[in-house]
Amino acid sequence: MRPALLLAAALALGALPAAASPTRPPATVAASGEAATTTDLRCLMVSAMLAQGDDPELKDIGTLSLYYFWGRLEGRVAAADVAQRLIDQAKTMTADDLKAEARSCADLSRKASQNLSDISDALQKSLGPPPAAAPASAPAPPRAAPETTPTAPPGH
Repeated sequence: MRPALLLAAALALGALPAAASPTRPPATVAASGEAATTTDLRCLMVSAMLAQGDDPELKDIGTLSLYYFWGRLEGRVAAADVAQRLIDQAKTMTADDLKAEARSCADLSRKASQNLSDISDALQKSLGPPPAAAPASAPAPPRAAPETTPTAPPGH
């Protein structure tokens, strides 16, 4: 499938609805091995396409999820192999595959975000709220240029 068609299909998804495809269950965070790698590669591709779009909100979603899925892949796939593996995946994906994958990827991202939120809540419950940020100090006033007095050229 051509990248432009993949991008158009991803953008047609809008804000990536939460409902999973009835024909394909969403990928799980606990998935391991090659299946998890394939899911993460496909999610990386979907994220990159969203990040390159024109819609600012989708662009932000795509950029954030791009880093998330890259982080998931980084420990399992050599960086030098990612491009070829993405090309291989793009060649096998249809528009319907892309839509299903986008929904699964959105579900994975939401679960990760919820996990981070739960961890933050637990830390705040146990340790209290984070300390307030120190007020920004007032900028130092600009320094005056040193006073100079005109001097007469030597011999005058």
